[in-house]
Amino acid sequence: MASNYRLKAARVLKGLTQLQLADKVGTKEIEISRLETGRARPDQDLKRRIADALQKPAFELFDC
Repeated sequence: MASNYRLKAARVLKGLTQLQLADKVGTKEIEISRLETGRARPDQDLKRRIADALQKPAFELFDC
């Protein structure tokens, strides 16, 4: 799997740490790390929650 630079860039631009984003979306910090490094893929619900937290459309953050 490829790294998700768009997700990481959006998180950093919002001024959030992985832990802060994880808290906002109801998951663990390690899950955000795995998503950003391409070691995991989010389900549709997690994509939506992350997109909402970062105030971006999901298609800008993830390969849908």
